[in-house]
Amino acid sequence: MDKIEEHPDVVGLAGQEEQVVRSDLKVPKRPPIKHGAFQIYTGEGKGKSTASLGLMLRALGAGFRVYYVRMLKPRWKTGELKLCTQPAFHPNLTFRNVPHYWALCVSKSKPPDMNAMRKELIPEMEDLHLRVASGDYDLVIVDEINYCLHRGLVDLDQVLRVVGHRPPQVELVFTGRYAHEELVERADLVTEMRKVKHHFEQGVRARVGIEF
Repeated sequence: MDKIEEHPDVVGLAGQEEQVVRSDLKVPKRPPIKHGAFQIYTGEGKGKSTASLGLMLRALGAGFRVYYVRMLKPRWKTGELKLCTQPAFHPNLTFRNVPHYWALCVSKSKPPDMNAMRKELIPEMEDLHLRVASGDYDLVIVDEINYCLHRGLVDLDQVLRVVGHRPPQVELVFTGRYAHEELVERADLVTEMRKVKHHFEQGVRARVGIEF
């Protein structure tokens, strides 16, 4: 297995033994995972990334090693980005926000933005493949990869390679709208978030701490 080179804006990984990081934080010993699964959170409704962040916290609390990568989220400081990129937050968390200039409602119709993002995600997908296949992480969450695939920013073959090389003890989670049917077929668990009502329709704008 090739050596994984850390990106400069990635928050690092910790060892296996129980340790005290802060006076109020004890990290439990890393437990074995007998059976990992491939999960997908998709659909038009709110809550896909939120659910994945909740799973991340649960896993960290159990002593798991977690890699969380945000493929297409803004670089401005959302609540989780402020918290999770601090080295003192949790030693078992490796958290990455892919650097880009993608404007969600605009860039999809701008060929230069599309081409730049495709180029940006080529090494990201290779890095993701190495991290999943290595088995160094118990839980790997890839936020918005479904949407990236839907928009043609990554190739299906690249994504299937990641899924196909997942060790059996690794939990892999994909989020984002428009999950590809082949990924749905391969997944062990698929949850579809369905919008019944949304306060955006009443003119309520995105709120700090709730939507971002």
